[in-house]
Amino acid sequence: MNIATPIHAKSPKPDKRVGHTACPHDCPSTCALEVEIAEDGRIGRVRGANDHSYTSGVICAKVARYAERLYHPDRLMHPLRRAGAKGAGQWQQISWDDALDEIAEAFVKAEAKDGSEAIWPYFYAGTMGWVQRDSIDRLRHAKRYSGFFSSICTNPAWTGFTMATGTLRGPDPREMGRTDCVVIWGTNAVSTQ
Repeated sequence: MNIATPIHAKSPKPDKRVGHTACPHDCPSTCALEVEIAEDGRIGRVRGANDHSYTSGVICAKVARYAERLYHPDRLMHPLRRAGAKGAGQWQQISWDDALDEIAEAFVKAEAKDGSEAIWPYFYAGTMGWVQRDSIDRLRHAKRYSGFFSSICTNPAWTGFTMATGTLRGPDPREMGRTDCVVIWGTNAVSTQ
């Protein structure tokens, strides 16, 4: 998690300090966060910042439990290579250098055989964050890989939204409290954002 320089704010626990940061996910709420930081640098409880003008301190369950995910013993920390039949769940840990070399070799082979358009660096996850999400574009542009953006639903949705409204920018979400009806399509905002 990208934690800014901590401000020496009071924490409910005397051996912790509170850092102020923003949610690293790429949802539109862009929540402001207060993160407890222990003396060893590990994060503790993550709370929404009460003074955030849109969320007023409310954050989704994914971010509220960030420390649990970050320090979970089953968190994937190293590249794995399949060691058995597909679906058998057998994996062998390999180095980052080996993993990146294998991926690069596969890309080079596919490009040599079928051209650069044959490679589609497909990505999408609402938990990727802006930096991780957009960094794949640098590879795609440099190698002239498929120009299709993101997932099979994002690009058509953005195109349709832009054609209907003239821009990709939505309304200020704080205005929802002053409306008679709000239609939220294709998301579960109560549980996820």
